[in-house]
Amino acid sequence: MSDDCLRLLRQHRRLAELAAFPFDFDLGRAADGHGEPVRLASGGSLEAVAGSDTGGTYFVCADGSLLYADSEGSAGIIGTSADAALEVLIGLPGWRDLVDLSPADGEQAILARVTETEDEIREYHGVDAERAELRAALGLPERSPVDLVGMLHTALLRTEPDFLLLNADEGCAYDLLDPHPRPPLWESLRHEVPGDPAKEPLATWTRLAVDQGLTEHARAALIRRLDDIMMDQRRLLRPGSTRDLDLSPLRWLAGEFERLGDLPQAARARRLHTALLR
Repeated sequence: MSDDCLRLLRQHRRLAELAAFPFDFDLGRAADGHGEPVRLASGGSLEAVAGSDTGGTYFVCADGSLLYADSEGSAGIIGTSADAALEVLIGLPGWRDLVDLSPADGEQAILARVTETEDEIREYHGVDAERAELRAALGLPERSPVDLVGMLHTALLRTEPDFLLLNADEGCAYDLLDPHPRPPLWESLRHEVPGDPAKEPLATWTRLAVDQGLTEHARAALIRRLDDIMMDQRRLLRPGSTRDLDLSPLRWLAGEFERLGDLPQAARARRLHTALLR
């Protein structure tokens, strides 16, 4: 865990100005906080350290990872530390348009996308001299765009479950910043369930996750399931019906959250259950 670059930005005005423009990591926006109250589902700490000109916020998490939350309801880890994240932000100034890339796309495709993105940036302002100056001042290596995309991709995949961001008032989860598929819960677990794991109810895997000490895996899966129901209550329709709702999944979710000691999420499930009874 390293925050040497963050410390240097705080100590040197010229470096902070470069980070803010053209790399959109503005320390001065940290005092404004995020556009809405947020918290991690795990209960871990968050410290706002910078903001972006589109209303996003950069947070340092308890283990030093840097999480970015945008103003549209998406969030993700972009570096295992502030230094690692700044390598990405400075090396890939158009990183937010590159989150769909992965090493599997190959060097040629990655370089083409990065070149296209940076050429668009250059139509409005410089970036090359500023990048060289800031990299040198912060002591950052000059990595290839391919390596930086790999770093970003690896960081993004760490977001869930440990860094799942919630709206602190409503309890609903932020979307992921990237579109990359995640493995199903059962692939993280030791199990001897016969047949097709995809046909097992979620309860099978969340209970097993808790038993194996993977509480945050279970919590994230349960929150996502509740969010899905809140967004589309047709998921509760009884088979063959267009109006009759089966509310038992909400009762089950409330009970599972209570088992985890997550009373705010349990209350959210019960409020929806009560509202649908009317």
